[in-house]
Amino acid sequence: MNYKEISEKLEELGYATQFHNLINSLTVGIPENGNFKLDSIFRIEKNGDKMNVNYFTGQIPVEKEFKTIDELLKFIRQVFPLN
Repeated sequence: MNYKEISEKLEELGYATQFHNLINSLTVGIPENGNFKLDSIFRIEKNGDKMNVNYFTGQIPVEKEFKTIDELLKFIRQVFPLN
């Protein structure tokens, strides 16, 4: 799994992505008027051979770990639906 592959798959689904080289993470959100829709932003970070998704529910940070891109994409579509 690499950021480029994940980014391409997410963009195919309709999400907007932005890679941050300085912090080595991929920011993802639902696009709205050229920006990320409020409360739709989350970050994907590589942790060895796994990927972590970090996001907030209210003021509580949540972190989930995934071993495959398919697991990651399924989770993203459930928690951050495009409609």
